[in-house]
Amino acid sequence: MANMALGIDTGGTFTDGVIFDLDNRTVEAKTKVETTRHDLTLAVNRCLDQLIAAFKRKNGEQVDITQIKMESVSTTLATNAIVEGQGAEVGLIQIGFEPGEGLPTHHYEVIKGGCNIKGRIIEEVDMEAAEKAIGEMKDHVDAFAVSGYLCIRNPVQELEVMDLIRRLTGYPVVGAHQLSSELGMRERTVTAILNARLMPLITDLMDSVKEGMDRMGIAAPLMVVRGDGSLISETKAREKPIETILSGPAASIIGALTLTGVKDGLVVDMGGTTTDVAVLQDGRPSLNKEGARVGGWLTRVKAAQITTIGLGGDSLVQVSKSAVLSIGPQRVFPLSWIASQYPYLTEELEDIKSVDYSMMDTQPNFILAYIRDPFHLKLTATEQQILDLIKEGPHTLHYISKKLEKAIDLLPWQRLVNVASVHRAALTPSDVLHVRGELDLWDKRAAELGTQMLAARYRTGVEEFTDKVLEEAVYKLGLVTVDRLLEEEDLGFSFNEADGRQNLLRKAMGQELNKKKKLFDFKLNLGLPLVAVGAPVEAYFPSLSEKLNAELHMPEDADVANAVGTVSGEAVERISVLVKPGEGGGFLVHLPHKREFFMIFEEAIDYACKEGQKYVQEQAVAGGAKDIETVVERQDRYSKMTAFSEDDTQSMETKIFIESTIEVSAAGRPWSG
Repeated sequence: MANMALGIDTGGTFTDGVIFDLDNRTVEAKTKVETTRHDLTLAVNRCLDQLIAAFKRKNGEQVDITQIKMESVSTTLATNAIVEGQGAEVGLIQIGFEPGEGLPTHHYEVIKGGCNIKGRIIEEVDMEAAEKAIGEMKDHVDAFAVSGYLCIRNPVQELEVMDLIRRLTGYPVVGAHQLSSELGMRERTVTAILNARLMPLITDLMDSVKEGMDRMGIAAPLMVVRGDGSLISETKAREKPIETILSGPAASIIGALTLTGVKDGLVVDMGGTTTDVAVLQDGRPSLNKEGARVGGWLTRVKAAQITTIGLGGDSLVQVSKSAVLSIGPQRVFPLSWIASQYPYLTEELEDIKSVDYSMMDTQPNFILAYIRDPFHLKLTATEQQILDLIKEGPHTLHYISKKLEKAIDLLPWQRLVNVASVHRAALTPSDVLHVRGELDLWDKRAAELGTQMLAARYRTGVEEFTDKVLEEAVYKLGLVTVDRLLEEEDLGFSFNEADGRQNLLRKAMGQELNKKKKLFDFKLNLGLPLVAVGAPVEAYFPSLSEKLNAELHMPEDADVANAVGTVSGEAVERISVLVKPGEGGGFLVHLPHKREFFMIFEEAIDYACKEGQKYVQEQAVAGGAKDIETVVERQDRYSKMTAFSEDDTQSMETKIFIESTIEVSAAGRPWSG
């Protein structure tokens, strides 16, 4: 058998799979199944079963699938969790500095400690306060993060607190120094919190894939796509799940390149939950210099420069009681899908038709579906009643309110959704496509009922309402696409910043805000081809490309581009080693895991290069790389000082050493030949 790889992309809506010929760069088999959030094993096993069956139909039943060279996974689950504010509850211990406003957790404590910019301890860490804070938090959180003042210069205090957390709780814990070597205390802290939040999600995914591989007898190494498109081992992904944010869109960029050959273009990946946009130049996506921004949070994760918005086929469509339409960013189960799984829900939706919800805050068509019990969260009595009621099957909020005899607007379900114990079903763009006859996968009647309820709330007819939903979706796609190009050109302008600018863009896209006679008109012309990948693209992108006057590429295997991208990358590790002057002379070498002192500059540089290479090679091997090549790049920074003689007739220029930055990277093939 030729060298084959198996790629899986587990998204919030669908799990896609491909078997890819590594030598000829062709898709040999593909499949797409629904993601089962309550049990990822079901979706992964179903994907593997269908994929292997398709491969055997093409190549014969006797083909030896145990000879597959590599299995690789990309996922949007981490990105989606951050966008939707879901995942584990995290306890944060901050050492030596106060948090800024607005962190992705409400559970935190500040204790004494910290070091200076050279890494010298300026105040001992208060382990007694740490123990007290851990004890108070442990019943309210599922994981911990530790962030210390200037910990990247000396991580010893973070390591001490992390060890204490493990001994007292046994919970997962991560230190900020493990994830970034760059300054920016807030960004490193946010990165650590989000990493801890994502640990249970990625662990579930890895366990699901490994279980499926074992059942199939596939012993190939399991790799995971990072946010920059490179690959790491599943072991490292469990430790640093934050590095998998934007994994799915990064894989889609590589997949789009593989499927179309377009080296310069605008890649737009539309899935069930998010739409991701990236500019591809010379066959490579540029990396975000300051770190990836997802769901409003700036992190220190090196990832492809990707703009992500909460818009997809399964985005939540809402209409407020004041008749304002919104789409996303939350992802929900489509009403048509959930009713196809639980037919009694169509009857429950029928029961709501006669109820007047026009003045209530709650959307009339919400359905709650049980996913899992919270890990450690203490529930109120009513929260527990809601979980108990939906464990045997999902129900509408209307049904739940009647059963519990509580007003629907007072039902405390939101926290259950936030911690991913409950998932909602509601109207989505996919439902709207069912109503319009452009999609025929699930229960059309449920989609019609949900649409009728929101059309009435919107104070219009069903046809006009569905037109408005799709028009709004296309506009949002246009907004993120144009803004991404404006950002790439660094023009300092965004259509997303003000209503006036958005109205201008709507006019340019031919979406008039009123029926008055046009007094002026103008059009957009994209300077790059539009490469559209993802399952829903055929419903939206022909219209979008026409409005943007863009050349459109939708490859044959666009629906599984992410899965193709999972098997097209290299295993790569990168670190930065910093050499700076010591406080009283000499030189300090700052590595990710330690610092060392040298009196002689050349010795410090030599140590930094050798230890950097050794460290990155060890990390690359641990990450699954084969045939590793290492590259070392050094940049020295000096300032100049001019000294004058006493009579100002002569001057002498002296160079003063500031720092040396040594970038070390190791790259290798992620499979054995």
